[in-house]
Amino acid sequence: MIEGVRPVTELPKDLLVAPKWQERLDELAAKHSVPGAQVGVIALGEDGAADIRVITTGVTSLNTRVDVDADTLFQYGSASKIWTTTLIMQLVDEGKLTLDTLVVEVLPEFTIADPSNTKEITIRQLLTHTSGIDGDLFNDTGDGDDCVEKYVDELATAISVTEPGGHLSYSNAGFAVAGRIVEVLREMTWDEALVEYLWKPLGLTHIITKAKDAPLFRTAVGHVANPDRTSPDKVVPTKQWLLPRGIGPAGIITGSVSSLLTFGAAHMRDGLALTGERILSEESARLMRTPQFDLTAVSSVDQAWGLGWILSDWGGVTSAQHGGATIGQITRFHTFPELGLAMAVVTNSRGGGALAHDIEKEIAQELDLVLPEPKSEPDAADIDLSHILGTYESTTVRIELTRGDDGGFQVQNFAKVEIDGEPPAPPTKVVPLSASRFSISNESASGEMAHLTIDGEEYLYMTRLFKKISD
Repeated sequence: MIEGVRPVTELPKDLLVAPKWQERLDELAAKHSVPGAQVGVIALGEDGAADIRVITTGVTSLNTRVDVDADTLFQYGSASKIWTTTLIMQLVDEGKLTLDTLVVEVLPEFTIADPSNTKEITIRQLLTHTSGIDGDLFNDTGDGDDCVEKYVDELATAISVTEPGGHLSYSNAGFAVAGRIVEVLREMTWDEALVEYLWKPLGLTHIITKAKDAPLFRTAVGHVANPDRTSPDKVVPTKQWLLPRGIGPAGIITGSVSSLLTFGAAHMRDGLALTGERILSEESARLMRTPQFDLTAVSSVDQAWGLGWILSDWGGVTSAQHGGATIGQITRFHTFPELGLAMAVVTNSRGGGALAHDIEKEIAQELDLVLPEPKSEPDAADIDLSHILGTYESTTVRIELTRGDDGGFQVQNFAKVEIDGEPPAPPTKVVPLSASRFSISNESASGEMAHLTIDGEEYLYMTRLFKKISD
């Protein structure tokens, strides 16, 4: 083991092995309408060996009814951003750029709608979601090897949500720019760079980025809410399998849960793969999980954002983690470097977030960890949120925070741009946590939102900033 890592010397012998775990996963999949899933844990031993355990449930698609096995591929979604960040940090290790290099120094033709902001965006800001670039632009620029280049070119009309270096606001577009930087400096596509600089040294075989490669593997299909609310089938297979290839660096890596855990092991070993090959310097691996933006003012679950990683406290143990959501597929991925431990859940349904929450909580209990939950202030249930009611929006989503018929508070999201194939969702009950924070929970997921004021403007924050447009 590397210096400074305190390994879990031995996983509980029945963890994900005893029949009760299979029974529980099957039960949760049925409860949350998840057709198929993989759940995995990995623990690193003193001798460099790894104990990887995986259990599976269900089918890849309700249409084909093919069983999910340990080699089935699921979409990692935004967990792909950690892979893109790793590619960037390799370039930092090689001296080809620094975190404070301006994007325009590498991509001279790069521009967004505000020319002055364009000139100020740095590599670090791309990786910490503080570039200000409008985040949820899913333009389809085709499947050619120039798709990322074309996508970045189309950002010429992208607005600035904040000034560069301002408040964090999640930006998929920013990671496409990072992917394009990899392409230019490596003189190959982002996909090829993944293969050469990560998948080969990590020894990975069950992982892809291109839709054309999906038939070569047993591959999961996403499931979205059934528009027919009266049907006993709560979810149906999506009609679009993958997000556009041009946004790939932000979220289209597709692989098995074992491949994801093997990647996590390299990060917990400070850049040293289980194969013995080094994919990152110790300095860069540790820097990726060093706080870059403090989140404690807007979240009681997430403590900070690192480079790519989100940092959370699991009862005194820090998790470097990142989830993902694509078209009907949900992923959760948590690493605990100080323990030499990681866990991941990959699913093919909108209900995957709820399934992951439940199974992660039970795994955490077995490992003496505490899954972070939104925390409330004393007497929070009596807090009046009337002062923050109103309509908030981003380029792609409108959020209405209102009073419900029962006198309580509720939030409802409306898609301004169709992205994930989900039908409109009913209002979600709001649970006040403080005068500026509240939690939301529905049949597919839960989360925490915060109200804040930036330069005199009101916003709701839930990884993204949503600007208030009316009371």
